[in-house]
Amino acid sequence: MQGLASLSAPVQGTGFSGALNLQRALALGALAALLAALALLPGLAGPGLQLVLLSGAGALLAATGMVAAVQALATRRRRTALNVLAAALAADAAPCVVTDLRAGRVLWVNDAAAHWRGLHAQDSMADWLSEWRAAPAQAVAHLLEQVAATGDATARLGIAAGTLCLDLRHVRPDLVVWRLAPHGMNPVAEDEIGMSPALDRLPVGLMRIGHDGGIASLNLEARRLLGLRDGECPDLADLLDGPGRPVDDWIAEAVSGRSANRTEILRAKREAVSDFLQVTLRRIDAAEGPRLYAVLSDATEFKALEDKFTQSQKMHAVGQLAGGIAHDFNNLLTAISGYCDLLLLRHDSGDPDYPDLIQIRQNANRAAGLVRQLLAFSRKQHQEPEVLDLGDTLRDLAHLLNRLLGERVTLTLAHGDDVPPIRADRRQMEQVLINLVVNARDAMPLGGEIRIETRPLVLVQETRRGKARIPPGTYALIEIRDEGVGIPADRLPRIFEPFYTTKRPGEGTGLGLSTVYGIMKQSGGFIFADSVEGQGTTFTLYFAACDPVQAAADTAPADPPALPPVRRDTGTILLVEDEVPVRAFTARALEMHGHAVIEAESGEAALELLADPSLHVDLLLSDVVLPGLDGPAWVDAARRDRPDVGVIFISGHVEDHLPLSGMSVPNAVFLGKPYTLQELNALVSEKLG
Repeated sequence: MQGLASLSAPVQGTGFSGALNLQRALALGALAALLAALALLPGLAGPGLQLVLLSGAGALLAATGMVAAVQALATRRRRTALNVLAAALAADAAPCVVTDLRAGRVLWVNDAAAHWRGLHAQDSMADWLSEWRAAPAQAVAHLLEQVAATGDATARLGIAAGTLCLDLRHVRPDLVVWRLAPHGMNPVAEDEIGMSPALDRLPVGLMRIGHDGGIASLNLEARRLLGLRDGECPDLADLLDGPGRPVDDWIAEAVSGRSANRTEILRAKREAVSDFLQVTLRRIDAAEGPRLYAVLSDATEFKALEDKFTQSQKMHAVGQLAGGIAHDFNNLLTAISGYCDLLLLRHDSGDPDYPDLIQIRQNANRAAGLVRQLLAFSRKQHQEPEVLDLGDTLRDLAHLLNRLLGERVTLTLAHGDDVPPIRADRRQMEQVLINLVVNARDAMPLGGEIRIETRPLVLVQETRRGKARIPPGTYALIEIRDEGVGIPADRLPRIFEPFYTTKRPGEGTGLGLSTVYGIMKQSGGFIFADSVEGQGTTFTLYFAACDPVQAAADTAPADPPALPPVRRDTGTILLVEDEVPVRAFTARALEMHGHAVIEAESGEAALELLADPSLHVDLLLSDVVLPGLDGPAWVDAARRDRPDVGVIFISGHVEDHLPLSGMSVPNAVFLGKPYTLQELNALVSEKLG
């Protein structure tokens, strides 16, 4: 055996075979104790016999000590020899095993042997040879006898894919080195023994799986991805969760050929390098039967992107639903608030019904606020950005916030120096602050302090917080801290999801924080939450600083208003609205103002009316979303013959997200629902003028 002859040199010539063991020492000690006991028993022996017995016990004790010393010396020399062997064979590319001389019990293996069929210390070579020999114990005993007699032995095992050579060498005192060398094996068969060093260097995880689902062999990258220690080869089902079904069933299908070359993304059951692994099974037919191989790669980032895309699709679907609900709500609220305005015209403040009508209008306005929340959540809320000074905004809002908080909660404002102005919608900005402060109040049932701080922040390079990437630039930060109960760590990542709430049933809709998130994203800002249970929560808002040139232009004094145009008091209006209550209220409101109103329920009906050249119309008032032709489509057709007629579009959708047909309508204005009696008449009078 090349390289092994020199290994025995450091420990040869010791003269100890290791036959004297601890059992012999114990037997001698027990016999000495027995002789001493017989000598000391009173009346059992005379003085002469006692002397003989005690002398024999002393001699046996001396022999016991000598045996123990010899055994300890042999054990130390054996350990030294084993250490020398381990240092010499650790880097050997061939599988090397060190066993004892008497039973073939494995004492040490190098990495190549550990990766090859999972040989471990304390294993038996007879068990390992059982796959190729009918009587493995006799084969191992014969090889060890030959080694004890001659110092070395060789054997060749014929296996299905080639020949396996066994080269044994005796190393004193009582160790045997086995070197295992395959010959004449093809690349597929080589895996029968284990992954070669070349495969261990690949950056891709490779693994062979047995028909029973156990891992037969794997390379270093696969071991790293699965978080396995050297020599550990459990069943794959113990490591990974199946693709919606047991892993064993998936493997059985792959072995049978029903799902060959199929790729699945599996979740790791225990802590490993990767939370998710992409596993591709490949069935290869060999002479001894089909074999199953697996290619593993880290799919954690891919799975995160997939989940993010799925969540985005879900949010998009819910956003479309929210937009549709908002449109229908706005139609209903237009009718409710409109008829309430008509009733208020006939009741003065002294009328007993006047307070009830005011309550109806106020609750209709609250419902309109809920609709705006839905639109903000779906990011379809119309924005009117302006330059805002955060200090002025917070001071203006402080009175309202204090009224919302009550007596047990204290609000503290701390406005930092040199905080840059931001460009945002004032109404939406106030909604964000109110929602966050009310949430902080609800988190402190026993009272406490809510602190709102503002400060500037300059990022010189891109910064990551969680999954968000904040580009470099100047920002104005708002931090809202409370001393409440905090949010559990497992719930914190979900707080911005729609309809998800950490409050008790009946105390929250789950739309507050999702609305805030929608407004922040629509405004181009960022929001983050940090919380510790029992200590409180901090929300941090990032707003990009407004360009100083733009801020100066927006805050410059406006030109004096031009003289208003001469307006006509009345005119003929063609009203097109498919919602009957909205059309009825709008027609009554216009007629009460002195206008002549012609009603139509669709664009096609309006075009039929306008086909009469004798019909004079001063203004077209149309809903955008109509059955059949939408508002812009029929208005565009009508203005071919009447190019000078004015147009007002009304809709429950947001102006920036109207389902238009792509036709541009010049000189048209927009009136969003729900609108009041005063807003309608004011816009109609302006358009007629």
